[in-house]
Amino acid sequence: MTIHTTSQIRSPEQSLRPDHWVFPVVLLAVGTFAIGTDSFVLAGILPQLASGLHISEGAAGQVVTAFAITYAIAAPFLSVLTHRVPRKALIAIGLAVFVVMNAAGAFAPTFAVLLVTRVLCALGAASFTPTANAVSTVFAGPAARGRALSITLGGIALGTVFGVPVGTAIGQHFGWQASLLFVAAVGLVALIALSVVLPHLAGEAVVPLRRRFGVMGDPRVILVVLVTAVATGSGILVYTYIAPIVHTIAGISGGTLAIALLIWGVGGAVGAFGCGWFTDRIGAGPTSALGIAVLAAALAVIAFAGSPVVVLIAMFFGGVGSWAFVAPNNHMLTGLHPTMASVVISFNSTGTYVGQAAGAAVGGVLLVSGLGATPTVLIAVAGLVVAAILALAAWRATRVRG
Repeated sequence: MTIHTTSQIRSPEQSLRPDHWVFPVVLLAVGTFAIGTDSFVLAGILPQLASGLHISEGAAGQVVTAFAITYAIAAPFLSVLTHRVPRKALIAIGLAVFVVMNAAGAFAPTFAVLLVTRVLCALGAASFTPTANAVSTVFAGPAARGRALSITLGGIALGTVFGVPVGTAIGQHFGWQASLLFVAAVGLVALIALSVVLPHLAGEAVVPLRRRFGVMGDPRVILVVLVTAVATGSGILVYTYIAPIVHTIAGISGGTLAIALLIWGVGGAVGAFGCGWFTDRIGAGPTSALGIAVLAAALAVIAFAGSPVVVLIAMFFGGVGSWAFVAPNNHMLTGLHPTMASVVISFNSTGTYVGQAAGAAVGGVLLVSGLGATPTVLIAVAGLVVAAILALAAWRATRVRG
């Protein structure tokens, strides 16, 4: 029986020259752009969605929650259960489900039907994204693995920063259904392009299911995922409640708040794309720790800023840091288990979603308790310091394997 490893999933005639890996990885990033947009686009048009389906805004918000929870739970299991499926086929199937379910959601007659389409859409996204990340590292090779991961991550960042506002504007002008159709259209472009450009990609190594699930019990993998969860949770603790925090600290609101959020988003795009360059040059662990440290420093400045200008500058660096550690962490994980890259990357995605949920919950409790804006931000900074130390510890634990 032939066993295919990740490094062997392309045949020699399909191998890409070093200067040719960027284009297919960018196409994969178009797909992650659609998914990044889809994750939050409905959050900006909840009033229209609630009105159109005759439900409360609180109930309408469950469509966002359903997507996130489904993705977080399903991603690792789908990666394990689909490891024998050729990568090109899995990418196409996942993206096709994502596109079809977004389109179907636009025509959902009831909230229940829409909720079902969001769950199925998340399953498609959970199949596509970890596979796209894993495949990008194969195209790029070890020397450019960090840059490849940063490009696919950058697609999600750009979706969050630019796709969500565009999709929200479309929904506000043409109805919430148009937002889903916009996402479906972007996903369809990626699906068609990838179907044409990608070579045949065999499945990952033929490994017993017990061993594939066992990867998630590897202490080194758990440590890296913990870094992602703690850093994400600490950042989200502040970002979720950034409006009341910066209003209390520096009197920022209205149009200035919108500018601050845009600046954070632009910084996020810089961090997502730039972290790959650093990863390939100084190592994944130092890059992850550096990104977390930049985020911690930015939040510390915000905590004591008395000037809107200072807050705006700090918001840029906060955005840089908040997107600069996930790709390096994925780099460490794929180095540990190159034959099961999609599994460990999907597990790291779960860490991201768990961190988001926990950070938002803790931030809400702290603010409601009357602790105050500055102490709340400083608690997040403390969490980030712990995460940075854990990132360096994870690097030491994983660098023997690359």
